[in-house]
Amino acid sequence: MSWFSLQKEKRLSSLAVTTLMNHTIFHFGNSLSLIFLNLYLWRLTNDLWINGLFNLIAILTQALMTLSIGKVAKQKDRLTIYRYGILLTALFYFAILLTQEHIVEFFYLFAILRGIAQSLYWLGYFTLMFEVSNDLNRHRYLGWNQITMGSANLIGPAASGAIISQFEGLSGYLIVFAMAFVMFTIATFGSFRMKRMTTHHREYYMKYLPLIMKRAPGFKRALIGWFIIGFPQGILMYVPPILLYTILLKESTVGYLNVLFLFISILASYVISRIADVSKTRSYLTVAAIGFIVSVLVLFIDITIWTFIVFMAVSAIFKPIQANAYAAHYFQWLGVIPLKDHFRVESVVLREAITNAGRGFGIIVFMLFAKELNTDTIPWVLAAVLGMQLFVPRLIEETPTLISRRNKHERTRYMGTSERKGDAENT
Repeated sequence: MSWFSLQKEKRLSSLAVTTLMNHTIFHFGNSLSLIFLNLYLWRLTNDLWINGLFNLIAILTQALMTLSIGKVAKQKDRLTIYRYGILLTALFYFAILLTQEHIVEFFYLFAILRGIAQSLYWLGYFTLMFEVSNDLNRHRYLGWNQITMGSANLIGPAASGAIISQFEGLSGYLIVFAMAFVMFTIATFGSFRMKRMTTHHREYYMKYLPLIMKRAPGFKRALIGWFIIGFPQGILMYVPPILLYTILLKESTVGYLNVLFLFISILASYVISRIADVSKTRSYLTVAAIGFIVSVLVLFIDITIWTFIVFMAVSAIFKPIQANAYAAHYFQWLGVIPLKDHFRVESVVLREAITNAGRGFGIIVFMLFAKELNTDTIPWVLAAVLGMQLFVPRLIEETPTLISRRNKHERTRYMGTSERKGDAENT
């Protein structure tokens, strides 16, 4: 088979393509603004504590909101939740344009609004992502998801950095936030091109989670894995841009470097989407964990612009390997656990809430042990949270596919034994 040929069953549906396109627009708005939102707060306050607290409040709000809104998403409509998430994100940036530097006075309210908007969007999107793909093409969808997100993100940071550098003071930041507001508005209208997914299963089954974890211990371990994966994500979402800016003092260079890191992730995503095999999930996760540890070792030499670039570039290779492999592994569990696809929305709620709890834990650890941009403590904190990724592959003792095949084989063998026993009794 040719490298570029593709089996029919692995092709994406038109609805899947539409979902990816709208997600790309949403992420382009994020890429324009997210990195520089933390830099905006840093420029206004020069206080790492406020940046950390802003991200911590947003993440914990997102986790709590996801848990509380899950039942509504299951019983009403996931697409409506998804649309409200985009709309509130647009309103978030519109509010920044109105308050400007006064955002510092109300940063906790902005953090809460951002957490609510993110919870609605990601709960809706992750549910839709599962519904528009299947076990045969999900690795492909996840791969293209990373590629389209990365492609949008390649343009965003570079454009934003160049715009901000052209203006004195903080006016360039406000122009970028205005552009982000426009992109989220476009994504809101674009969501109306997506078809509503009807379902006959509206009961919310979260109350059965203890029983499910008892019947399928591997699913419990999969949930623990999301918590561990979240540890470094909380720190890396706001510390690297600030650290790069303090070294370079130029927003455009920060944007260009983020383009480099994202381009590396795109290449890694493309490779994993072409060669990925769900039976090798544990191997992928082990390689990713080792790669993360190797990446942080250079920071112990010294934190300079070059060592930090090496750290970010190497970790960018292994981030999509871990993310895609673990997401595909987690989705497989829906075909094995009791209730199966009927537990789909609940599984997304659990994933988002637990991952964000892990991100919050990572931020708390960083705030406790690295209150300032201290070059002595930062490598140790990063090494600790990245080293914990070695526990993730250990949580996977057996893939859901093998469990399903074994259970099917045991049922077949039992039925065959019963039939022979019946024939003997009839004789």
